[in-house]
This record gives sequence, structure tokens and C-alpha cells, in this order.
Amino acid sequence: MVEEIEIKRKVYQVVEQLGDRSFKVERKGTYYFLKKFDNDKEGFDKFVDCEHRLRVSGVTNPKCFLYDKNLRWAVIEYVEGDNCLEMLAREELPEEIIKLMFTAFWYARNDRMALDMKPDNFVYSNGKLYYMPFKVEKFTTNDNFVQRDIRLWFFTKDFVKYCHSKGIDVDESPLKSDYETNKYIALMTVKYYR
Repeated sequence: MVEEIEIKRKVYQVVEQLGDRSFKVERKGTYYFLKKFDNDKEGFDKFVDCEHRLRVSGVTNPKCFLYDKNLRWAVIEYVEGDNCLEMLAREELPEEIIKLMFTAFWYARNDRMALDMKPDNFVYSNGKLYYMPFKVEKFTTNDNFVQRDIRLWFFTKDFVKYCHSKGIDVDESPLKSDYETNKYIALMTVKYYR
């Protein structure tokens, strides 16, 4: 029997449980991501605040279709695709993704928001780069991005080390010399960092 969840008089069929409190659900032929916060009122309130800040910022993120303040459930657009960490583990990211990553950082910085700019937090789908977590902090400095996170968007020693910390095996043969890598990162930064 298919499990059903009703939120605000809309019935969703559970397709797959993705985590302890998250599901892939379907309604009228469309897939959604359903997140339940249960007793985590603070987490739910933070989600609602971050969702609003992201929606008005220009940063592309999955659209929140509805949330129920009493049940503390949210129905969010389901974005199909691999995250950028998985993509980069297979091959160098296309320049279009790098451009979109810098654009997302620019929008966030302009709105005084600090995003978690690691590549596993972004999914590239249908020509858009989606920031997946509804996690926003107050922007203080761009040091974390410029000094650390930007190096995770290119096939660097830092990227390989980060993959290992996540339990992902990567073929290290594509690693280039530090000089070549730094030159390419600098070129992309000059081209797209605003």
C-alpha cells in the first residue's frame, strides 16, 4: 500500500524516503521534496526565514510551494540531478557552472548573506545552478570563499582531500601542477568574480 501524506488538503504519495525526516513525494504527476521538522520549531522557523531571504535574493534555489506552520512540514520543488561535487569527481566542471557559482556568490554577498559555498550544496539542472540547503548566515567577509571554498570547485589537492573526508574515492590522475591549477582558478576568478 502506498503511503499518503496530506498537507493543507493536498494529498501526496510517498515515492521514497530520503532521510529520517525527508521524502520524495508525488502529486498529480509532479515530484516534490517533502521535509518534516516535527518538534524542531527553531529549525522550522529558521527554514522559513532562510527560504524567504533566498527567494528575494536572486540566488537560485528550489522553490518552496507550501509549508504548514502547525505540522511543521514543507513541500519543496524536487530538483533532479547530481550535485557539483559528484560531477567534479567524474570530470572538470564546465565553465558555465563556474560562472553560475560566481553569480550565486555575488547575489548572496550583495544581500549580505553567507551561503555554504561547498560544491556538494549545489545541483546543476536544466541550465541552472541550485543552492540546495536552506541555510543562510550573516555575511561578514568573503575570506571563507576566496581562501578555501573556491578551491573545491576545481580539481585541486584541496578538492581531493575534501572528497576523501566525505568518503568519496576519486581518480587523482587528472591533478595538474599547483602552478597550472592556480593559474586556471585565477583566470576564472578574474573573468567571473564581480
